[in-house]
Amino acid sequence: MKKSKDVGLKVLFMGIIVIVLLCLNTCIGRKVNDRRYNYNTAVDSISSAAGGSMFIKDIYICVPYERITRTTSYNGEVIENRTPDEVFYDAKKISYDATINSQMRTLGIYSSPIFTGELSINGEFDFTVPKSDSFREYKFDQAYLKLVLNDRTIVSQPVFELNGQPYETSYLSGDKNGSLIAKFNCDTGNIKFSTKLSFRGAEKFYVHLASTDTSLKINCDWNSPCFSNYDYLPVTHSVTEDGFTAEWSIPFDSGDRHHQIGFDYKEPLNLYKMLNRATDYGFLFIIVPFIVLFLFEIFASINLHPFNYLLCGAASITFFLLLLSFSEHINFLASYLIAAVASGVLISLYVASITRKIKLGFSMSLVFILMYGYLFFSLKSEDYALLIGSLFIFIVLALVMFFTRKVNWNEIKKNKEEITVKE
Repeated sequence: MKKSKDVGLKVLFMGIIVIVLLCLNTCIGRKVNDRRYNYNTAVDSISSAAGGSMFIKDIYICVPYERITRTTSYNGEVIENRTPDEVFYDAKKISYDATINSQMRTLGIYSSPIFTGELSINGEFDFTVPKSDSFREYKFDQAYLKLVLNDRTIVSQPVFELNGQPYETSYLSGDKNGSLIAKFNCDTGNIKFSTKLSFRGAEKFYVHLASTDTSLKINCDWNSPCFSNYDYLPVTHSVTEDGFTAEWSIPFDSGDRHHQIGFDYKEPLNLYKMLNRATDYGFLFIIVPFIVLFLFEIFASINLHPFNYLLCGAASITFFLLLLSFSEHINFLASYLIAAVASGVLISLYVASITRKIKLGFSMSLVFILMYGYLFFSLKSEDYALLIGSLFIFIVLALVMFFTRKVNWNEIKKNKEEITVKE
């Protein structure tokens, strides 16, 4: 009865140690979130300095006119009132062709991609030129083409070509949206428009559908684009290690500016996302070594103090802190290897030293090789992380059940004494 109580007491102490170590793991997880917040703040600063997302919101032709109303005064005098107004014409067809180059910008220890590029725009307008009458007087010589966009991303003043004629552009002050306009004499409703924009930006590149027939072609050196955040997916696209190409063709949209096409800059595996996922598996790095040490006590005729468990668990948790610290400065793979080797070797040497059995230290190192290998592939295989984790937990549980299937838990002390005598 006393022996059973001794075993139960040790299990109780081990449970308390596990809870303490899980609290420490939670603290490390909070530290990861703090660093992630600092990273996001740095990324926002870099993105803002680059001008933010590059987008084209609208393209249309505007013809000013005066609305004429006449009233007769009490003495028979005709009073004419003129109210300024504008009529707008959307493009019949617009095509975009963008070439985008990426580069990394650094703020402190954090870095984030920005992009520069060239955008060619070609559009066609087909409308009936209105005629002035007694109610409207059109100002055809004051017509202008308006391009609504994020003007913070434009790095040079573009020139608009209308039916082959170049027109200087100007910034429309007082407009809540960034707008470039080119004034021209609108003497025909069949107008072909083209321009080239030099731009920079960060995070996103997209265009609003401002015509009933829109096409977009992008050639970019970023190899991890995200197309799913927009209303239409590319008709064709190709992604390689050197970048991607994508083409959209939407000949049936209403052109009401509500729909968008483009891509987001997506990091394949965000560092802090991987670190958060790693700390989520921290309980395994506490439980599995404890189980292995407990099995050593059963089958290897050794007696460990709860303090030994505490130190081994603390060393396992230190792995995540080392991984966080190193990965912010060097490659993730190198950081992972350094943290894994440091923690794994430390615990293995400690186990070999306190048990005076090199084989147990070697066995512990094999356990950590399997655990660190599992965790690394789980972090890299984002889509299969849950499957890999579930299989790993099942295998661990199955192995523990297999090795302990013949253990008489009520006679653990007695079995130890018998094993000692046989040795």
